[in-house]
Amino acid sequence: MGIITISRGCYSHGKEIAEKVANKLNYECVSNEILLEASEYFNVPEIKLLSSLHDPPSVFERLTHGRDTFMAYIRAALLEHVKRDNVVYHGYAGHLLLAGVPGVLKVRVLAQMDERINMISRLKNVSTREATRHIQEEDDRRARWTQAMYKEDIAAPWHYDLIVQIGALTITDACSIISLASQAATYQTSEADRQRMNDLALSSHVKAILQPYGHVDVTSDGGNIKIMLPIQKIRKSDFSTPQASAHLRERVHDELIQEIVGLVQKIPDVKDVVCDLDMPRYS
Repeated sequence: MGIITISRGCYSHGKEIAEKVANKLNYECVSNEILLEASEYFNVPEIKLLSSLHDPPSVFERLTHGRDTFMAYIRAALLEHVKRDNVVYHGYAGHLLLAGVPGVLKVRVLAQMDERINMISRLKNVSTREATRHIQEEDDRRARWTQAMYKEDIAAPWHYDLIVQIGALTITDACSIISLASQAATYQTSEADRQRMNDLALSSHVKAILQPYGHVDVTSDGGNIKIMLPIQKIRKSDFSTPQASAHLRERVHDELIQEIVGLVQKIPDVKDVVCDLDMPRYS
């Protein structure tokens, strides 16, 4: 029992390999279904979630951290899905979105450039030159996205447990190697792993819900949630007395905690909520 992520360049047989490995192991195979689940749960248009995975963030998004919100939604949905176990995920950035999840076999599938070019030429009926340009642009876009979002090199081998190159190895060979690797003890899910996955999924869900409050630290221990928020700023009136200002800070503090606890308690599997928030300060 376990979880496998398949990372690949465009037209590198990654989707085909993921589906065949899942069939061989009797695992569930998922990709864009995660976007639909995130869209439905968090009430966000699916096209916006797809764009957040597909396009490198704009300068405005980097300044406002708008892209971070969508990625939090996607990660929460993916964690909720893979905690069921026995999953092959071949969508975008699985090896990064599942960072911290125990026992995940992270695979990178590569293919020879000539094979990729020939495949695009056949499928899209385009010239070799056009197919080459398409691959180069797509590979560059994915590399820029990973660098912008995670400050990482998508090709760095240390992100993966296994790198398989289709060429001398056939697709059948690749599937056999990945399936065999997945049976190693390292990638078997223990009861402790299941609890950790449940806690990661739940804390990720809470963090996604609380995105409007800024950077929030969330931990879960068997459904008991602890939340730490940054200090909130409120505007001070020039006409306020010290007593009125202090009262306002206390009221904002108490109402904010009540609001956050109320939101989090609606999430399934949440047992208890502790919210650690310093007194707001005046801007």
